[in-house]
Amino acid sequence: MKTRLTDLLGIRYPVIQASMAWITDAVLAAAVSKAGGLGTIGPNSGFKTVTSDAKETGERLREQIRKCKALTDSPFAVNFVVGVPGWDRDYSDYCVEVGLDEGVPVAIVSQGSAQVYTQRFKEAGTRVVQVCSTVRHAMKSQEAGVDAVIVSGTEGGGHSGFDQLTTLSLVPQAVDAVGIPVVAGGGIVDSRGLMAALALGAEGVYMGTRFMATRECPAHDNVKQALLAATDVSTIAVRHGSPVPVRNPEAGNRGFVEERRGSVRLIYTDFLREVLAEKGGTISMEDALAGRKGDEPSPESNRTVAAFVDGRVQENTITASQASGLIRDVPTCEELIRRLVQEASPIAHRLKTIVG
Repeated sequence: MKTRLTDLLGIRYPVIQASMAWITDAVLAAAVSKAGGLGTIGPNSGFKTVTSDAKETGERLREQIRKCKALTDSPFAVNFVVGVPGWDRDYSDYCVEVGLDEGVPVAIVSQGSAQVYTQRFKEAGTRVVQVCSTVRHAMKSQEAGVDAVIVSGTEGGGHSGFDQLTTLSLVPQAVDAVGIPVVAGGGIVDSRGLMAALALGAEGVYMGTRFMATRECPAHDNVKQALLAATDVSTIAVRHGSPVPVRNPEAGNRGFVEERRGSVRLIYTDFLREVLAEKGGTISMEDALAGRKGDEPSPESNRTVAAFVDGRVQENTITASQASGLIRDVPTCEELIRRLVQEASPIAHRLKTIVG
């Protein structure tokens, strides 16, 4: 299965494992890469405690990069989240320095302008893939010199755009607007999603939630069981940030800039249902991150660790794809990617018989 993306990244199959904070570690990334896809190390992955030190954050990343290199000779990626000046730019700056020092093969850059780090990565010989939520962001990223863009629809479990564009509508518009490879993300969990993305003009797919439900993923078993129990109506999209870009990050609003504002899709838990009932069915991201019964809001990272790492899913919120209802088992990464490829052929044959 060859596309411009597989040639660009040196991988066998056009499948990128999406970055997810805390749970996309070196072991998972290496397993995906060894199976022929592109594994991605996410922020703070491989660790179980929150740190507020930029250097420690970067050195944690260095440890995971070196571990991944020891586990596989295949290409892998690291997700670099662009920080906001005066808010969290020190963290991303140091992590980028680590990535450059360690010779990361592929940088997947998200939640910020492609102008910030692209040139430095390109000068070092690193492939740059920018995560975008609108066609305009994809065009700006191409102008900045990135090698490919990921456009992720609101069906996805991670951060998607404030405009909440769907994958079906966003991908073909991005394909028409740029000349570099486009990777489709958001609600893709099986071969049908893969083939649909290719039919829309994408050169590959960006899958997060499906890799959460794999044996190599360090997410707690309670998280995986929640995915297996999910149905078509088990998630809700919650907006975060302001519809107007924040001009003064120090003023608050969690440092949102234009590329960071958007929505996060959450799977229903007892905690989320309780908050929805209290708020009359309308909640903000701040509500979703707040503690129970009037407690002071907890930092996002603490709640993410409690849910994804410690398994306290009913007391917190977890992100999950709208397509979680299609996840019915917990295979190895090799089994999952083999299935994606093998089941693509019958789909292609069916389509060929339809169009003649």
